Amino acid sequence: MNSQSIAGLKLPKLGQVGIVVKDIDKTMKYYERILGIGPWAVFAGEPTWCREKCGEVKTSGRIAMAQAGSVQIELIQMLEGGSVYTDLLGEGEGLHHLGFFVRDIDKRLKAAQEAGIEVLTHGLLEQMGLRIEYAYMDTLATGGVIIEFIQASFLGLPFPMRFSPLVRLGAWLGSRLG
Repeated sequence: MNSQSIAGLKLPKLGQVGIVVKDIDKTMKYYERILGIGPWAVFAGEPTWCREKCGEVKTSGRIAMAQAGSVQIELIQMLEGGSVYTDLLGEGEGLHHLGFFVRDIDKRLKAAQEAGIEVLTHGLLEQMGLRIEYAYMDTLATGGVIIEFIQASFLGLPFPMRFSPLVRLGAWLGSRLG
């Protein structure tokens, strides 16, 4: 991979920092109390589908999202199944990915492939009309961290994941109806 290839991705501004944690509730409380980050929208479940290099994988977990300025902080706690989250960090916790909100994930995946960047994981989360397609890219060896492409829609329309009141509303609705 060369620097010209990376520039060719023309990534949008950083939108998300993903952190794998062992205890999402404890971590949210810490971030709120010490760092002033919150409120949090919490989701639980499993992807509609998820593919890694080895094929289809089944995982379940919890994620929590909050805004820290213009960047969304995502906490990830795996509950069941092996995955790119646990495989890379083992039993540990820490920085997992830098996320970029994109409008056309297929176009981004093609550009990454042309730049010599492989897909680690590609999946889809769906809940109550909210659809989040995501892809983790294998940039760990050269960039020190995974990058993620995130494309969100609600009832078929683009959904602004940075607008945390909408995310919190979605979490609240999901907890009431799911």
